[in-house]
Amino acid sequence: MKVYVARQPIFDQKLRVCGYELLYRRSEKNIFEHVDDALATADVIHNAYLVFNFRELTEGTRAFINFPQNLIEGEVPALLPRQSLVVEVLEHVEPTEKVLAALRSLRRKGYTIALDDFVFEEKYRPLIGLADIIKIDYQATPVEQQKRLIDALGHRVEFLAEKIETPLEYETAKQLGYKMFQGYFFSKPTVVHGAEVHPLRHTLVEVLKELDCPEPNFRRIAGLIERSVDLSYKMLRSVNTVYQKGRHTIQSIEQAVARIGLDELRRWSYLMLLREMQTSESKELIKQSVIRGKMMELIAADSTPEVKPFDAFITGIFSSLDVILDETMTSLVSELPVEPVVKEALLGKRNALRGLLEAVTAYEHLTVPVDESAPDWSPYYIQAIRWAQTFDEKSE
Repeated sequence: MKVYVARQPIFDQKLRVCGYELLYRRSEKNIFEHVDDALATADVIHNAYLVFNFRELTEGTRAFINFPQNLIEGEVPALLPRQSLVVEVLEHVEPTEKVLAALRSLRRKGYTIALDDFVFEEKYRPLIGLADIIKIDYQATPVEQQKRLIDALGHRVEFLAEKIETPLEYETAKQLGYKMFQGYFFSKPTVVHGAEVHPLRHTLVEVLKELDCPEPNFRRIAGLIERSVDLSYKMLRSVNTVYQKGRHTIQSIEQAVARIGLDELRRWSYLMLLREMQTSESKELIKQSVIRGKMMELIAADSTPEVKPFDAFITGIFSSLDVILDETMTSLVSELPVEPVVKEALLGKRNALRGLLEAVTAYEHLTVPVDESAPDWSPYYIQAIRWAQTFDEKSE
């Protein structure tokens, strides 16, 4: 499922990007479709931190995120890293004792507080005392009123001019004393989309990252798998029925991880990762990808010494990932903990692995010219089909 977030850059006086405001979006249409403020903020947080690469989304700067009254009172911002977050207090948040206490707590923990679309009223004075940044709607606030606010408070807080739309407005805002700027003159919000990662998929990626370490920590790997009842069940069943082949039954995840071996554990994890991406529409495509991966592994082990069998397996099973997830292969391989040679092959760069992938794909489509001297790959194909069927049956 695709998820969305919009981002609008915020600039300093030297026109350097110093942050991005992250905005709720439901589709590629760059408009705010009305939804409850708390739901909108929850959606932005989920997508920014759990779906996208947050550091890439903000280019290493800070995220300005709107928080309504109930989320501030619950100190929800404290769940996020303080170094990369600016807590924007929405304009209709009332300065109740509960809100003020929550903001004081956030300040003590090192969070940056901004007042969004600020218009001065006496009741908001306690909020001013807790703010690091005050955002002013340049279009909605008379210039003289902006000047009075900046002159009165500019010595202790930074002012951010929102909705700057022309060069003249930018120059005027600088002269007024604004330190930050945002608006259509610089950039409209840009919608970014990505594929939502299932929690089980996230666990598998973490397992694969640990397996990619020079000295994998088996206890940590077992701990990651044990957090998911579904994944624990699938692993024990797979190991006992597929890999053990009648030997003593394995009773624990840690025992399974130690017994199965690194290569088999990697293979199993990649297969489970692929299966987690499966939908009714992609089921057959994934099945064919698994067969392709196993066939490539068998060929590499038997007659292609320049290709590592495991690299061949991974290349084959992920060769249709862009079609399965409707994403570019470039964005997908950047998140996969695989060898550079595998990434190059998946991206179409010429190497021995890419050559093997194209040859096997041609064989599948029966486009290989009839050549009596060519190797007969049908035994590999049949063996790969049988293996895929066995694994599929045992890992359900």
